[in-house]
Amino acid sequence: MLLTLLNTVIFALSFLIVISALVFFHELGHYSVARFFKVAIERFSIGFGRPLLRWTARSGTEWAVGAIPLGGYVKFVGDAGAASNPDQKRLDEIRSKLEASDQAVNIEDCFHFKPLWQRTLIVLAGPVANFILAIAIFWGLAMGIGTREVQSIVLEVQPDSAAEAAGVEAGDRFLTLDGRDVSRSTDLITYVSLRSDVDMIAEIERDGEIINLPITPQRLERRDFIGGKNKVGTIGVVIGGEGAITTRRYGLGSGLVYGVNEVGRTISATGTYIGRIFTGQEDGKALGGVVRIATLTGKTAVDTAQLEVPWGERFKFMALNLLGLSAALSIGLGVANLMPIPVLDGGHLLYYGYEAIAGRPLDEQKQEVGFRIGFAVLLTLLVILTVNDIGYIRSLSS
Repeated sequence: MLLTLLNTVIFALSFLIVISALVFFHELGHYSVARFFKVAIERFSIGFGRPLLRWTARSGTEWAVGAIPLGGYVKFVGDAGAASNPDQKRLDEIRSKLEASDQAVNIEDCFHFKPLWQRTLIVLAGPVANFILAIAIFWGLAMGIGTREVQSIVLEVQPDSAAEAAGVEAGDRFLTLDGRDVSRSTDLITYVSLRSDVDMIAEIERDGEIINLPITPQRLERRDFIGGKNKVGTIGVVIGGEGAITTRRYGLGSGLVYGVNEVGRTISATGTYIGRIFTGQEDGKALGGVVRIATLTGKTAVDTAQLEVPWGERFKFMALNLLGLSAALSIGLGVANLMPIPVLDGGHLLYYGYEAIAGRPLDEQKQEVGFRIGFAVLLTLLVILTVNDIGYIRSLSS
């Protein structure tokens, strides 16, 4: 009973800490750029609903921690509900309201009266902050503990696999796939997993010679790092063996380059997967929502806490594992918010694009229709992602 209670606390705390940190940095991006442009800010909130904690800074901004820790927001002075890009009529109403109020705010400090390029940068700053956070985490981990790199050397070819059909042999070293460097196992796995049923040419080193083999990854069910099942592209090889594993340490500059490259690689992989969904090549079940995030963070922490090592080592491994996972989740949060759906940051940027082309904001009624459609789309996505998450959770015990 005590162990179950402890695991439940670890599960819940790890999720709350990770999700709150990611939301905080996202909103801090909006907040910091807004403050740089001297925008008046009413509230910075982590979480929604009734505030559990709140305090007012010297700037006049109220900082709050909401009861529902599943998001956050920055509320600018003059915000008129969801439509943060009101048309000229609404702008005039906001101006009149501010002039008649007792708020010590200059009209020029209102977000809605800032130049288009400043509003664009403020909105864009949230997702960018998530990408910067991920770079910083990868950078720090690369410098602090280095990276464990496994060369794409074939230890074993599984029977009835794509690799066996292609003529791959134990001892072969994968160099490229369709010209893409896959000499590291992480690059090989990522590239293959996103290209099931796609014909490709593998450049392989065998006994000092370079050969080219045609290979087509199969779409099969595989378990991820916490035991959940997903259908991914696979060629059916076991990578490793003597001399395949190396540990690399990074300096200040090389660590930064590594961090930027890792974020770029992850964004590229995410874009490829989403593109394959729209072309019917993927079913989208690998996409998850809050429930899956909680499962990933919670189970990672609980599994680490059960290692047979001293508690100090457990906490160290737990922190490192959650940091690495947080970097990936931060990238996902940034990409998700850039989707061109009204209500999300990408939707605001879509409206700003119209304003830049037309020379005026989209009228408020049309914006409101867009926000309602966007809200409906988000609710639909929430249902789909929740169904995906339930199936994923079930796969953990099957």
